[in-house]
Amino acid sequence: MWMSPTLSKRASASPFFAPHTDYAKAKQALLDAFGEIDFEADEIQFLPQTTTPVEGDDVAMFEKFLAMLNELDDVQNVYHSGELPAESDS
Repeated sequence: MWMSPTLSKRASASPFFAPHTDYAKAKQALLDAFGEIDFEADEIQFLPQTTTPVEGDDVAMFEKFLAMLNELDDVQNVYHSGELPAESDS
């Protein structure tokens, strides 16, 4: 679980990662080091440490499952470690 605020200063953006337990400390350290910062994103995101490839017939089923979860009113975010194949332009 990692924090990913994006530091946006002078049209350049740099992601910063820290354990979610150090979110406030990391943000304060950035503010102390750089002064006024315009955060493009300032949130905690959960990133998997390992991923599991989703292939073949499982891709459609997995995407349907994610769509069903996202339709639920009580669901705000869905985090998973599935690695879906890249979509082709053909």
